[in-house]
Amino acid sequence: MNSKKKCRQYSADYIKYGFVKSPSNEQLPMCLLCEQVFSNEGMKPARMIDHLKSRHSDKVEKDVQFFIKMRDSRKTMGGIFGKIDRQNIDGLVASYNISLLIAKSGKPHTMGENLILPAIQEAVTTVMHSDGRSVIKSIPLSNDTVARRINLMASDVEKTLYTIQYTQNNGIFSSN
Repeated sequence: MNSKKKCRQYSADYIKYGFVKSPSNEQLPMCLLCEQVFSNEGMKPARMIDHLKSRHSDKVEKDVQFFIKMRDSRKTMGGIFGKIDRQNIDGLVASYNISLLIAKSGKPHTMGENLILPAIQEAVTTVMHSDGRSVIKSIPLSNDTVARRINLMASDVEKTLYTIQYTQNNGIFSSN
């Protein structure tokens, strides 16, 4: 018996279940209502219907036009979502940079949430004359987050050093 898996492709018919092409992988469907992306295995119409019934039971009776309007309104709001996404990316970069500064200073990891975030908020409020809360929300600096970021950066440095040592010694690790 040949147990080869069927590789399904996204179908335009999936809109009637509330699914559109995923922005990250156009071969996979994404639920318009909760933005959950389904795998190839979950691309069966029965699974999509089950998802719609279990997660969005109030939308089961909606017709195709409802989902088409929702899809089209999502396209027009893409610029808004792009701006929000850019702010989140900038906040993530700032979080890594600030975590590096905390690591270099040797200060406790709680410094991020106890000193730096309030200082950023005060600076934004005073200098830019705007509410700094949206900026603060986009920069994760909790104790655990700072520790995790420092560990990730440290392991990356370790891997890089091992790689450099390995290539300089022509593929032989030395203990010196």
